[in-house]
Amino acid sequence: MGNTNFISDLKNTIIDRLNDYSGGSYYGCDLSYALFEGENVNGSVLCNTWQTKEFIKANFDLFGDLVAHCKDNLDMVLNPFQEPEKAHVVLLLEASQSILSQCKLIDENWNNEIELTDKVIKKLTKQINDLQISENDLF
Repeated sequence: MGNTNFISDLKNTIIDRLNDYSGGSYYGCDLSYALFEGENVNGSVLCNTWQTKEFIKANFDLFGDLVAHCKDNLDMVLNPFQEPEKAHVVLLLEASQSILSQCKLIDENWNNEIELTDKVIKKLTKQINDLQISENDLF
């Protein structure tokens, strides 16, 4: 899975999760954490260390950008080689937050509670699908 596929897959997963969380209310800044709370609590995205390491190999440059982002912005030293599953979860959370923060509706409501009504989900889905985003735009 290359970086373009990662971004496309993540955008689709975000949209699916928005529908799963329909009816709930979340702050814009917390939405990605709510959508991916299961992976965060579980400490793994794939629940398979070997698959996670293969994913990291396939997305090596993206993880390099993530390590720099974590060091510069989160005061976190992240080592995908020592803790691959942790790094994968951090990638999922940070990349999904980056994608969502580039949506006008989330950006304008970063510190406000947003109810995920069908209308809001439809609007967010359109904004996510319309995003022309590359790996260089994530972090």
